[in-house]
Formats: sequence, C-alpha cells, structure tokens
Amino acid sequence: MAFWRLFNPVARRAAGIAPWWVVLETTGRRSGEARRVPLARGPIDGRTTWVIAVHGPHASFAHNIAADPRVRLKLRGRWRGGSAALVPMDDDVLARFSRYARTGPATMGIDAMLVRVDLDEP
Repeated sequence: MAFWRLFNPVARRAAGIAPWWVVLETTGRRSGEARRVPLARGPIDGRTTWVIAVHGPHASFAHNIAADPRVRLKLRGRWRGGSAALVPMDDDVLARFSRYARTGPATMGIDAMLVRVDLDEP
C-alpha cells in the first residue's frame, strides 16, 4: 500500500525514541536480512513487551517471526534482543494499550493479533 511506503520510513526514525512507538526488527525469512517495522508500543510487564500486529498473521513481520522468533526491539532509544510470538487478541491486554494503539485494529485490522516479545536479560 502506498501510504505505508511513505509513512514507515518517517515513523522508523521516530520509533524507538518516541514513547508511543517501538521498532521491531526481524530476520527476513528469505533474504536473511534485518527487517524493521515501526509499531505502537503496548504495555510492558517486566521483561515482556506487547505490540499489535494489525494485519495479524498476514503481516510480513509475522511471517518472519514464524520462521525465526528471535527479534530485536528498539525501546526508549535502546536495542534489546528477545523472542517474539503471535498470540490471539486478549481484551485485558488490549485495554492497557493507548487509545492511539487500539485504533489500529479497529480501523485497519485484518485478523489482528498481539505480539508478545519476551526480552533477554539486560
């Protein structure tokens, strides 16, 4: 979609620094190259961080996670390694996201899912 090709490069620069966004880095399942996507940051529970895959299992980064769950997450300006998994939407977790983040699945979502990122020890 043309909108995302214009928006994502701008958002990638701000994501990971702006408190409401993170950058999720996966390994391309075919290329083996790093792939970065800006996402709305969700709640943080200790070493677990939540984000939303608005397009669920159809998103490219979701395919990459299925092939290799090892990821990096740029959170508050710092890169952290971890493991990611797509999980079904959970109303209790979703309620803890900002209103901004919750609008994505409601307006553009196709089989939206949560992404649970369990971060490595610092």
